[in-house]
Amino acid sequence: MLELRQVSDDFVEQQIGTIGLNAMDRLFIDDVLAIVDRGTANLPSYLDLYRKSVQQAWSPDELDFSKDREEWESLSAETRRRRIWSMRLFFDGEQQVAGLLAPLVWAAPSKDVEAFVATQLADEVRHTILFEKYWREVVGTSASTLDELLEEIGIRNAESAAYNLVFREWLPAQAQWLASHPSDLEATARFVTVYHIVVENALFLTGMRYQLEGSRRWGRTWGFYKGFTAATRDESRHVLFGVRYLRDLLRQYPQRMEPVIEATVREFAPLIEQIMQPPGRDMTYYGGEHLQTAWPGYTPERLRGEMIGYAHNALAKRLRAIGMEMTV
Repeated sequence: MLELRQVSDDFVEQQIGTIGLNAMDRLFIDDVLAIVDRGTANLPSYLDLYRKSVQQAWSPDELDFSKDREEWESLSAETRRRRIWSMRLFFDGEQQVAGLLAPLVWAAPSKDVEAFVATQLADEVRHTILFEKYWREVVGTSASTLDELLEEIGIRNAESAAYNLVFREWLPAQAQWLASHPSDLEATARFVTVYHIVVENALFLTGMRYQLEGSRRWGRTWGFYKGFTAATRDESRHVLFGVRYLRDLLRQYPQRMEPVIEATVREFAPLIEQIMQPPGRDMTYYGGEHLQTAWPGYTPERLRGEMIGYAHNALAKRLRAIGMEMTV
């Protein structure tokens, strides 16, 4: 598994942390993801993360999707089918998690945590609007409202039962419990473990890495590439929050929190591979006839297998940063 970098570790924060939205086409995704590895070695405070969120804020309305639209019109129906599946997973996932963060704000043990989580809620809504803009200006839709569009693109249970278990059943139920029981530390630990460490860290960042790297290799570094790269930088910040939050809980309550975090990871880590299973086990979703143009020597099976390995490796690394050694 190659690490694809352009910026040295010493300059990651300087060059990646401060770059503007319309210069994102110059970035390699592994340089953006290096922020997580660098951050877990010296975890920032909650207010440091809050300030980064303010400094790195961006607007999807600034993005120009004209080249994305031009390319879309030239694509075959088969290529559109594959891309829509990938985009739906992200679009539906972003909007699902955006609506679940308010209870975590209420359950925040300090104003520092509250301040950061409030910025994360705004980030997740921003990512939803990025996809809404992409759908209206590139893919096309007759939906007149965001609610109608989300109903149109939502992932059905028949497409991925594991996806629906995580995003439509467990996370909403846990958020509802937190809303009524904001002082339940075990519930908060379970929620942050699944939301930040499994979903955002292992699933979202893995998918973002391979989608953006593929786009760069194919030369598609236009509006969506810029916006999705900015979203990846946001998600990297969210993952650092999750690591910091669980590490702090574990240090304060080691005997209470270690079994909670471990049991939650054991329950949800197997779902990573299931969520990465394409509809009907049709491996063409992982690449058509042009796959080797960007990924020489790869088959769809190899690409999916590498992504699963990358996700589990990311999960293990964040758990070590939290203070737990687990085989996942």
